[in-house]
Amino acid sequence: MGTFYEALISGGDEKYAKQAAQAAFREVDHLETLLSRFNPSSEIGQINSLSAGAVLKIGWETYECLSAAERVRIETRGAFNINFRVENIVVDPDAGRGPAFDVFPVTDGFAVRINRRPFEGRGRGVDLDLGGIGKGCALDRAAAAFGDWSVDSFLIHAGTSTALAAGSAAGAPGDEAGWPVGVGGTWDLPGLDKRVRLRNRAISGSGTEVKGPHIKDPGTGAAAAAHLAAWASHPKAAIADALSTAFMVMETDAVSRYCGQHPDVWALVITPDGRGHVFNPHLLAPGI
Repeated sequence: MGTFYEALISGGDEKYAKQAAQAAFREVDHLETLLSRFNPSSEIGQINSLSAGAVLKIGWETYECLSAAERVRIETRGAFNINFRVENIVVDPDAGRGPAFDVFPVTDGFAVRINRRPFEGRGRGVDLDLGGIGKGCALDRAAAAFGDWSVDSFLIHAGTSTALAAGSAAGAPGDEAGWPVGVGGTWDLPGLDKRVRLRNRAISGSGTEVKGPHIKDPGTGAAAAAHLAAWASHPKAAIADALSTAFMVMETDAVSRYCGQHPDVWALVITPDGRGHVFNPHLLAPGI
């Protein structure tokens, strides 16, 4: 997934914590073999080689990630779309033609079907890129591994852009439960606290500070211009990861409406004038 992972575990035996972390990192490595589009033998690589109408059996992990991606695509009205890349042409096969693919349970597992209608006259199937959700999916799987090891107080992050935390950091005051996490980047945000408390939740950030305007609007193919940066928090890291990308595309009013309709989502967006706007701020307040 093109980044590094780091885990912090609070309390307990050091040797046991290292073993639990190794188990979590093995889950991350396993997910890489399933979700990388650069590997033609991965499940995503195989899906990308399917023609319209074809069906492929997939594992639970890929099913879970594709289901989360499709959920966010629908909820954000296409602001997030894993079947969209700008290389030679602008492509949004989902717009007005139904979903590009369906994922569903079968008798002995799960499967994905490439729908025909979105690709009529195009002569190709999907071109899935999980760059906007893969890190979050990996963190969710790592958290599940920690659960198997009965580790209930940890913070794990992927390249610092997406993080997932449970329990509290050692020594945290009683009124500041959770793990301290910085948000807001280098922008001066008067009146906004750039240090939040993350507990039993994930947070993810996207922006222009490091890579410039690299996030594209699936509806136009142009660089996302609604916000300079966006952070999103949700109990699931995959959802937080996808939403931080979608919020770069969505107008501020649309982000506000989304958070109003989804009270479990926290968001911070930086508008082009450099101002910060926080939605559902109580979710990451001290004492959560």
